[in-house]
Amino acid sequence: MKKVMLIVGLLLISMLSIEGHVHAEERSVPKNKTWEIKFNTPMDPTTINHDNIYVIGPDGNKISKTNIRLYLSNNNKVVEVEPKIPYNTGSTYTLHIGTNVKAENGENLREEETLKFKVHKGKYSDQALEYFQEIAFGSEWIDGDYPIRKWKSDPKIKVSGSPTSEDAKALENTINDINQAQDSITLTQQDENANIEIYFVPLEEFDQYVSNPKEGNWGLFKYWWKEGYVINRAKILIATDVTSQKGRTHLIREELTQSLGLVNDSYSYPDSMFFQKYTYIKAFTDLDETLIKMLYENKIQPGMGPDKAIETFNNM
Repeated sequence: MKKVMLIVGLLLISMLSIEGHVHAEERSVPKNKTWEIKFNTPMDPTTINHDNIYVIGPDGNKISKTNIRLYLSNNNKVVEVEPKIPYNTGSTYTLHIGTNVKAENGENLREEETLKFKVHKGKYSDQALEYFQEIAFGSEWIDGDYPIRKWKSDPKIKVSGSPTSEDAKALENTINDINQAQDSITLTQQDENANIEIYFVPLEEFDQYVSNPKEGNWGLFKYWWKEGYVINRAKILIATDVTSQKGRTHLIREELTQSLGLVNDSYSYPDSMFFQKYTYIKAFTDLDETLIKMLYENKIQPGMGPDKAIETFNNM
């Protein structure tokens, strides 16, 4: 008789015609973990249900079937067990595969199989994940569902116009802070082969450098990307005639940071560099630095949409 086998995650468990019973060691998993139960023979779809395959929560109760999705695929050989609501971090759960699970030939599991797993805290907080979605996707000025955009090469910055010595210092500080916040790219100031140009010019001259500058903006950035949403060029304008030094210090930091791919403003955190209203913020908050680090994680690729990016973060 053909042996019917299953694999849960990466663990091989013998079942049905095999009499041995295996309890898995506790696993550490992300909060949105989807388990795959892989069989070597087609299963009876009528037995793949929430009575036979379910998850017990940390309180000892079965998680409601409205919060767990079961999906049979791959010619009835794979069952996916997916949480519709993320598991609680730090908590322990147990996946149960009951004895009424059957193969198409009518054989059923001799003994219940269980898999205990603990949900780890993940690299980034829910707060950071939510704020990242606000800032990194879409566009501040253009409607559309834009995915991740980021640099894959080192930005080289050329400064033109009439910056003050304090402007130069503010730019230097911003470059240093961005370089310290992540280790994927390195920003430098150099005229040769520059791919970020910063112009310190009067407001009325903005239209000489970009087409149709938005009225009322005393600082702005524009960037370009190549195939695959990889940013390869940016231009930043800072008004010299209508701004105070405090204002320019803020604008230098904001526009340069946004030109890296964190493109949106938000009303969520008044002390953030990305706050929607005009401010004089001259330093990153811890959360701002976290967003920079998140965008430049090597596993976060240009072109990723929100769902794929968040899934990737949760698996870190």
